[in-house]
Amino acid sequence: MKTQVDTLLLTVFLTLPCYALAYELSLADPHEEHCYGRSMIGYDSVINSRLSVPAEHALNLAALSRSPTTGTVYSKAMLNTIWNAYFWQDTPHSYALKVFYRCATEQTTLRSAKNDWLFAESY
Repeated sequence: MKTQVDTLLLTVFLTLPCYALAYELSLADPHEEHCYGRSMIGYDSVINSRLSVPAEHALNLAALSRSPTTGTVYSKAMLNTIWNAYFWQDTPHSYALKVFYRCATEQTTLRSAKNDWLFAESY
């Protein structure tokens, strides 16, 4: 009986750190986190569209800044993600994947262009 309890405790204590780290570790790249967040907003927007939630309710998610003089400035990419989700006919999961990969491609293209510019400037 003691051997079984020891084995159980050992198993619990060995797997507990792995379980905790799965939720505590952030992604290596902030751009990945941005793309992941954008895809999850798209995922939720597809679900909201199926539940007949007005798209205007998600506008706060796309706000970049608010000012009493200039008004609210919105992210065009995030607005497109939310609005396009309302016309998506496939599953929310497939839309989230599409948004994530499109965002990752855009980020890679932007970083590549920036690196090319910095490399050309150094000569």
